[in-house]
Amino acid sequence: MWRDDEPAATPSHRIVAAIPARLGSTRLPAKALAELGGLPLAARVWRAVAAAGLADAVYVVTDADAIEDAVCAAGGLVLRVDAPCRSGTERVARAVASLARRPDFVLNVQGDEPFIGPDLLRPVVAALEGGAPIATAAAALPPGDAARSDKVKVVRNHRGEALYFSRAPIPGALHVGLYGFRAEVLAGLADLPRSALAAAEDLEQLDWLHAGLTIAVADVPRAPLSIDTANDLEAARRLLAQAGNP
Repeated sequence: MWRDDEPAATPSHRIVAAIPARLGSTRLPAKALAELGGLPLAARVWRAVAAAGLADAVYVVTDADAIEDAVCAAGGLVLRVDAPCRSGTERVARAVASLARRPDFVLNVQGDEPFIGPDLLRPVVAALEGGAPIATAAAALPPGDAARSDKVKVVRNHRGEALYFSRAPIPGALHVGLYGFRAEVLAGLADLPRSALAAAEDLEQLDWLHAGLTIAVADVPRAPLSIDTANDLEAARRLLAQAGNP
């Protein structure tokens, strides 16, 4: 990892990964602090992203003392953003702006993705290196998930760029909620007005499309288990136990 007062650890692009984590969660209260394999969830995600080895620095971005204390106690790094934010993306943008040295690329990994890995992160980084201003990921959509509103679908054009995202059962792939940004693009997203489509779907990436930005959608081999409910948490604990709790 690099610190702000040190040279970049890699000779080409400097990459920061940011993991927004808050205490507020409607379906699983305080899930960022939920125990998973002996670690709070936010720290478990931090460890997974750091272990992937693609980012020069990995931070949990939070406004909560309890999350900061728990992540730091587990050896993780934290950036505080206490100002009100409309979204996790805005919180990440504010955190990156506070760094003494701006990175080239920023990876925004959701704080409920403990099974994130290099197989998911690498294609997103490759899309950014190929010139995409914003990149995200998609996997095959299981037939049973097509009608689920909690499973976001994405439709792409022939260049693999996003045309639309929806919670409705539209034909397309399963959106994996992982984003990569060129740092200068990320800096401008917080100022975008809320579009009618983004409000209707409750999907902020539709604001980016409405503003004319291109979102590259990389194919990834799987959609990881994310922790959204108590049942998800128990399933994650079983997966870790089966894997020997790595």
